Amino acid sequence: MYTFNKHVRWRKDINNMLICDCKRLIDLKIPLDYEITMKKIERGIDEKDLREREEFLIKDFKNLKLLANLEIRAIRKNEFNSAMKLLDRELKIRVRTNKFLFEKFKEFGELFIGVFLDNEIIGLVCGFPREDYVLMSEIAVDERFQKRGFGKRLVKAFEQKALKFGGKINVGAMDNVIEFYKSLDYHPFLLIQFNNKDYSLKDFSSFRLIKTGSEFIEAEIKSCNINNLKGLRKKYSKAHFQYIFTKKIG
Repeated sequence: MYTFNKHVRWRKDINNMLICDCKRLIDLKIPLDYEITMKKIERGIDEKDLREREEFLIKDFKNLKLLANLEIRAIRKNEFNSAMKLLDRELKIRVRTNKFLFEKFKEFGELFIGVFLDNEIIGLVCGFPREDYVLMSEIAVDERFQKRGFGKRLVKAFEQKALKFGGKINVGAMDNVIEFYKSLDYHPFLLIQFNNKDYSLKDFSSFRLIKTGSEFIEAEIKSCNINNLKGLRKKYSKAHFQYIFTKKIG
């Protein structure tokens, strides 16, 4: 699979597609009708999926060294530390320690999947089985390569590997990725976590409950958006609210 190397940028102009290898100061123009092909390459394109016309373009791009190998696969033991450094850089909050994830990696290594650009890890998804579902615990893409569809590729690869462990995936969504999981046909419910010193189940009697524990509630929701979360956080300032997205697979 191929994509543009890390130094290549492109944009649509009035009359042409403009391409620049910023490191080597190479500038190119190609016809506007290659725009769809350019988007395919940016997301990662397999040679077996090329149309005849695209084959010639890919050949020229290879000769000009504009492309890099793109690989999506399980990470190896010697790549684990690099994968954790990626999570540290890209995630504002790390709930699980590297030590904890390494123990899960040793047992469920096939659920630790990376995107590699010329052998450099630029994206990671990882997880592990729980009681009756597989938890997608962390996902991150290097900010230099975001909005190119690599996150969706990681999720799809994770879903394929998770089939071995059961028929459902759960993932807790940070506020900025709610739309991302909705676009992948994941369906949300609301997780409410609280301290018994602050609240009791009676305080949340207006919610349609799915599951309850001593200090948590899972509740059905009618709509899923950040404004709803902000309203709940304001009303129940001492509780934690988060959307959990779930998807049946297989």
